[in-house]
Amino acid sequence: MVLMKKLKIIVFGLLILLVPNSYAQKNAPTGLLCNLLSHPEWSAITHRIPDFGWVVNPGVKADYQTAYEIQVATSSELLQEGHPDLWSSGKIQSHQSINIKYDGRRLEPHRSYWWRVRTWGRTGRPAPWSARQQFNTSSFDAVRAWPGESKWLTVSDAQGEEFWTFENRHPIRYYDVTPVRVGPPVNGGQLYDFGRAAFAYLAFNLTWETAAAQAQNNSLRLSIGEKAAGDSIDPKPGGCIVYQEYQLQLKPGTHDYRLEIPRFVPKYPHSQTMPQQMPEVIPFRYCEIKLKPGLTVNKITQKALYSLYDQNAASFACSDERLNAIYELCKYSTIANTFNGDYAGSERERMMYEADAYIQQMCHYAIDREFTVARYALENLIYHATWPTEWIPHSVLMAWADYMHTGNTRVIESYYDDLRAKTLMGLEMPDGLISTRTGLQSKEFLKSIHFKGEKLNDIVDWPDGWQGIQPHGETDHYEFKDYNTVVNAFYYRSLVLMAELARAINRTADVEFFEAKAGKVKRVFNEKFFDITNGIYTDGIGSTHASLHANMFPLAFGLVPNANKDSVVNYIKGKWMACGVYAANFLMEGLYDAGQGQYALDLMTNDSDRGWLNMIRSGATMTIEAWDQKYKPGDMSWNHAWSASPAHLIPRRIMGIKPAEPGFGKIIIKPQPGDLKWAKVKLPTIRGDILASLSQNAGDKFELHITIPANTTATVYLPKMSDHYSLTVDGKSIKDATVEGSWVVLDCKSGSHSFSIKQKR
Repeated sequence: MVLMKKLKIIVFGLLILLVPNSYAQKNAPTGLLCNLLSHPEWSAITHRIPDFGWVVNPGVKADYQTAYEIQVATSSELLQEGHPDLWSSGKIQSHQSINIKYDGRRLEPHRSYWWRVRTWGRTGRPAPWSARQQFNTSSFDAVRAWPGESKWLTVSDAQGEEFWTFENRHPIRYYDVTPVRVGPPVNGGQLYDFGRAAFAYLAFNLTWETAAAQAQNNSLRLSIGEKAAGDSIDPKPGGCIVYQEYQLQLKPGTHDYRLEIPRFVPKYPHSQTMPQQMPEVIPFRYCEIKLKPGLTVNKITQKALYSLYDQNAASFACSDERLNAIYELCKYSTIANTFNGDYAGSERERMMYEADAYIQQMCHYAIDREFTVARYALENLIYHATWPTEWIPHSVLMAWADYMHTGNTRVIESYYDDLRAKTLMGLEMPDGLISTRTGLQSKEFLKSIHFKGEKLNDIVDWPDGWQGIQPHGETDHYEFKDYNTVVNAFYYRSLVLMAELARAINRTADVEFFEAKAGKVKRVFNEKFFDITNGIYTDGIGSTHASLHANMFPLAFGLVPNANKDSVVNYIKGKWMACGVYAANFLMEGLYDAGQGQYALDLMTNDSDRGWLNMIRSGATMTIEAWDQKYKPGDMSWNHAWSASPAHLIPRRIMGIKPAEPGFGKIIIKPQPGDLKWAKVKLPTIRGDILASLSQNAGDKFELHITIPANTTATVYLPKMSDHYSLTVDGKSIKDATVEGSWVVLDCKSGSHSFSIKQKR
């Protein structure tokens, strides 16, 4: 366990903290962030120079920030009185509302500070001051096992009660969940259903009559599990689906009890354990208590553990109830697997993997205005690399996602050389391609990527046949060669993104270097891996087999020339869902990038045993490790967030909302709803919520309503439907809109807008 530290800090009452801006005056800044923490009073930062951000609220239509003023003080009262004793920025002429660096007197470790901000809009009038936000400092110079290590510490609330939290990220908390159903007595047992599985422990209030207690032994039998069998828990659920039996020692009378879960025993190199001061948890949905004469269950509570979470931050609903159910499953799975305070989900492993973490990161951004859990996972994984070859460049993908969603360059600046190594350039051969099988996995190379094992192994998808699970697992009979198509697709993508990361911190020479290298890889990739005769990619140099993976990853990563897209897309569509739950994320992204929204929707909502509906049908309430137990029978678990990609695919691809620049200052809205009749979404971003709703009569009329935050602009894409159409924007007819292929493209300022496009008869 990491070193524990105690930090005595007074924070506001929990109720006030949960709604800190509910009493703020109209158009005062809200959504305050300190070092990307929405509630820094529940944590402590380790950076001597923090950065600040806020949501700009409009004073007038299409408003934007023209200036701001920040004040920082050693007490809340000093700010209230207008006497900041640490920093008063004065009025700064700037549109910037995120990532403003502190520029005041030196901050001290283990202290509490307060800050506030006000803004000026386009009218030139100042908005009221924001609410005051507390932030705490930890040690700035502590020795750490790795640069981003986040130590445990305690803070105290206004009543002086301590709770444990982390440096630089929000705490994990136990949330009370009561049963949604109590089953009838079956075989001497009573079933309690909490509705959804959670990493949790159980709390009870029980009454045991004295007379009954004197006549019996004091042992109460109970069991918990993830899977039901009628009105009982399935005692043999298979794989790693949880079923556990326990004995609880009773006392006569009425008492509170807590079920003590045995401590998790790590089985993997980077498995994480719960701190001793917090009750252990295990994933379960059901509790079954063996009935006992004279025993009354007054109250039973599932104590669900996960990171700080605003369940109202995001929402989605549409005309297809299947898709609604998939969204809710994936949304919940994302947050339920933060019980460690990071992305080390799954009861079997409790270990982070780069690919798993990347998908959960993208989902987390889409369901909450929360950035610190993802950043911690990114920093942790840079120094705790795992064995699959393609997992390593996922660190570059994670860094790019961090930058696009926060606009913050701190992680790029801190880990630039590490990220450069994570592209796997150290495995490059003279022709520009990379291979793990050509003798380049030296000790120096493995050290450069912070991998402590013997060597990397190409994975393509999971599970694979080498585990003895299936002849070919989920790799669509992939033929593994020395030069692997999927591995080199990831190499190309990481080079492209590395050029953008270099651009973000003004490393001009490196931008040119990475762009040139990516260009070479793209050319050689298409020369070596593309089968001109059949118009598709093979699995590797020397292979005659063409898997789904060898084609979908090049499509998703921009490697397919326009002239070859139709043949590649058609081949992919002929493969249906011949991949695992992890790779499905990239399959969907490639299809949406290729304009195949209807087919992607059909895949996402397919009712076979290779889809998310099958997870729901099986009884799982978190996304599971594989499509079905038969595809991973030995050790499949029911609590894996790497399967939760629809949580971000739905708002970003179906509703089409993505950042057009780092930090969402500019937004793209390009919906591909397929045959949905209507849909609506709320997507949180660092600059505020984006709302979008659409309705359509296929091929005849399409309507879109959006609300985008102040201090942003959007480019909106509407389906053209035909060459003869009428277009209305905010009630006004538009004659001269830009057309790009099958899209009508419009730019709009912040605020609410309505668009209607109709086919002319």
